[in-house]
Amino acid sequence: MDRPVTVVIFEGGQAQTSLDKTISYVRSQVVLDTLSKLALASEIDRVILVTNNAELAGQASGLAEVDFDSDTRPFHFGARLRELIVSHKLDNVIYMGGAAAPLMTWEEFNEIALTLKANRNVVVVNNVQSADLVAFTPARAIDEIELPESDNTLGNLLRGIGMRRILIPNSGRVNFDLDTPVDIQILGMHPDCGPRALEAIQSLDWPAHKLEQALRILRQDSKEIAVFGRVGPAVIQYINTNMVHRMRVYSEERGMKALSRDERGEVVSLIGYMIQELGPAKFFEYLAKVCDLAFIDSRVIFAHLNKQVSDWDRFQSDLGRYDLVGDEWVREFTRCAWEAPIPVILGGHSLVAAGLWLLAEMVVREREGLS
Repeated sequence: MDRPVTVVIFEGGQAQTSLDKTISYVRSQVVLDTLSKLALASEIDRVILVTNNAELAGQASGLAEVDFDSDTRPFHFGARLRELIVSHKLDNVIYMGGAAAPLMTWEEFNEIALTLKANRNVVVVNNVQSADLVAFTPARAIDEIELPESDNTLGNLLRGIGMRRILIPNSGRVNFDLDTPVDIQILGMHPDCGPRALEAIQSLDWPAHKLEQALRILRQDSKEIAVFGRVGPAVIQYINTNMVHRMRVYSEERGMKALSRDERGEVVSLIGYMIQELGPAKFFEYLAKVCDLAFIDSRVIFAHLNKQVSDWDRFQSDLGRYDLVGDEWVREFTRCAWEAPIPVILGGHSLVAAGLWLLAEMVVREREGLS
């Protein structure tokens, strides 16, 4: 008997600032693009969108079942997902965050659904340490785990009760999600960006010339590219296989959030120590002497310094708008990065794990004459 597959998408949150509202709007358009793709996937039997965004709920009503969340009770990710599984009697579930994998194709969603239908006691994830797309069967396996507060640990918790883990074939598309403004900008540069998201991104007034400079440098041969932070080996392997750049890579604190090291104040960063000792200005001066372009996961540095940086400050830092950053140290760090002699791209985990990968893929596609 064929067991139906249900995609469950969570997209919500509370937008407090104008920047939050802009990001929330772009994410909502990504969700609508994803729902349109899922409609093409013949192996997907049902799609449920869980959101507290009334506008998105209205726009999505023709593309998915909408389970609207009011703001009358505290949100707990694991409890909400289990409640949904129980109330809708779900068996095979593909869970994803609203901005997860915005470049995945409907064919890839079909493959995940087929995997669930053909197997039992499996969990399919898009990332080993911090997944934001988790497919699993049976869905009631969620009863056997400690319900997580966020989706990052769901895959590992299910694996921990003996479910066989299957990794989605690795690619920039599969790992990429929208955590920060720079991720949104990279999505807007990609030829496979969905039409609704593209229209929303093209309307933004965010400075993008640093990313455009980065892409121009990646198009050239034999450049020195520095990558610091939670860098996985796959992106570096892709660049080394398909390009001729010299990579200067320092990977540290992978799994920082999934292991809650940031919450416990356990993050230790060699790059953070260097910036502390030299100061941001001297650090970026020296960095420009050893590379032509740098991608930096600034969250590791902030966590190393035990800084509780607000979303506003982190996101404005990513955009280089240092004059809008409230924290004095983060403002100076951002100014020095923005004024460095080389392009410095700041962001989070997605930047150094998948954003750079996507930029490299775009260059390779251009070179091979692919659209």
